[in-house]
Amino acid sequence: MKSTSDNVPNHFYNNLEIVNAAGWLDTDPPEPDPIFEDTFDKGDKIAIIGSSKVRKSFFLLMMILCLAVGRSFLGWKISKPRKVLLCQFEIKDNHLHRRVKRMAQALGITSEDIGGRIQIINARGLGICGTDGLDRIMNEALLIKPDVIALDPLYKLTTGIENAAEDVKIILNAFDMMAEFTGAAIAYVHHDPKGSPGDRDIRDRGAGSNVLGRDYDACITLTAHAHEPDAVVIDTLLRNYPPQELFTISWAVEENGNHYFVVRTDLMPEKKTSKTKSKPLDLSTYLPIAESILGDEEMEIAPFKESLKMKTGLSDKRLREFMKWATSGDDPYILTRENRGRGVNKKWVRIGR
Repeated sequence: MKSTSDNVPNHFYNNLEIVNAAGWLDTDPPEPDPIFEDTFDKGDKIAIIGSSKVRKSFFLLMMILCLAVGRSFLGWKISKPRKVLLCQFEIKDNHLHRRVKRMAQALGITSEDIGGRIQIINARGLGICGTDGLDRIMNEALLIKPDVIALDPLYKLTTGIENAAEDVKIILNAFDMMAEFTGAAIAYVHHDPKGSPGDRDIRDRGAGSNVLGRDYDACITLTAHAHEPDAVVIDTLLRNYPPQELFTISWAVEENGNHYFVVRTDLMPEKKTSKTKSKPLDLSTYLPIAESILGDEEMEIAPFKESLKMKTGLSDKRLREFMKWATSGDDPYILTRENRGRGVNKKWVRIGR
């Protein structure tokens, strides 16, 4: 099969366009065609980078659905509906089918809303990789004429060594060619290396050669939140537009199983790092265990505390905090009774609510 370079017309190499800059001073440049306003345009390359289990693919899927209907995506303004070609390599098509349907339902998007603006290549097991594989994708894209080509994940396309700059450059150059010939923005999902991504500068995010961080026009990173397990911090690095503020999103699942991301304006965008201390569990977490120990009976406080400590692993300090919280207020969760006198000093506890 021909490589990407074999498909390029000869004039692409033989007739280099020389521009007289003086003419630029007397004319206005063509207006860009923004996909996300003030973020990236058609023809740009966009990296979506995050660690395992931060739901990068779900993030991409929600982005694609919003693009297809021309709806703002997590605060990014999308001015009009866009046609998208998604090429995904990781999951079976029935699982992707389920994801698309559940997320579309959660967002209130119907088949009529999408029309023909999302086309999908389920490439798992098809051997689509390297420049030959990108040729196959580009040939389909030239027929479909998408505004955005989304590739998930990047490592399935590479054929060389991820840490080798020369091997990575082959794919990045092929992306340039694909963007040039299709006019589409090229968005790809990539993973972080081992370690704590929150410790890294955004320029150094993404596994493999550091040439990646010098190639894209826009980078969106997803980093686990310091304290909320289902939240991630969104950061961006943009070549052609001003910097953007970090913000937090979290994963929401409805009772019927439909799912999507929501912006969390109530949650500071604090990234999890190697120095982040685990947030202690809320004291109310231990109440059901206390209730299981006490039942409907009254119990001396010493054996109760010993049993609670053994079943929960609470430290002495944390146990004191729990007892103060549970026995305080006008309507305490745990009631206490004392018997004090000469030679007598006993205290009992029981459930109060």
